[in-house]
Amino acid sequence: MIQRILIFLVLTTAAASAAASEDRVDIAYREGDARPLNTARITPPAVIEKYDYYEIKGDCEKDMHSELCKNGCTWNDGKKFDSLTTWDVKWDYGYDRGAGACSVEAFRVTVDINYRFPIWPQTPGASRELVEKWGLYMGNLVTHEKGHRDLVVRAAEGLSRAVADLPPAPTCDELDRNVRALGRVAMKKMEKDQKEYDATTRHGVTQGAVFP
Repeated sequence: MIQRILIFLVLTTAAASAAASEDRVDIAYREGDARPLNTARITPPAVIEKYDYYEIKGDCEKDMHSELCKNGCTWNDGKKFDSLTTWDVKWDYGYDRGAGACSVEAFRVTVDINYRFPIWPQTPGASRELVEKWGLYMGNLVTHEKGHRDLVVRAAEGLSRAVADLPPAPTCDELDRNVRALGRVAMKKMEKDQKEYDATTRHGVTQGAVFP
């Protein structure tokens, strides 16, 4: 067995809570399959989550909303959002050569998730009603952003299963092409799902992720 590591990196972003040439692929890709992974060849995705915050000030809804609009996360089109989730998806694997064929060995997807949320240091004069309203808003905001995270992880799991189903290729170069094709399909579908998620939830508004 001769092993080589191949890494393919995809960077994409998604925003949440308002106040983001095609390749021909003939390889089947089944997303959402509940079958367990063949862990002899495929390792479950590794998910790493990091948090970043920006501070807002105020002791009334009007001032806090103004701070969210002023200091929020800027999207690619210049619009601002209360929070932002970004992700890096990469995968690596080795080769298992034998009997004139090349198979995937030790395939693993790593997902790096980065969240950016507002943080409000409560002022002494803040009312109980305001504190409770902020707490409910933040809970809903986190729920929305975790929805983005779940879509990325689901895509990573689906890709892992699709790669597990790949038959041996005549050469390792052809195997690489097949894996890249599956990766393109998985990432393209995931990006579509992310847009649909934001459209359905109106960037978290329907989930209560709006303040005040």
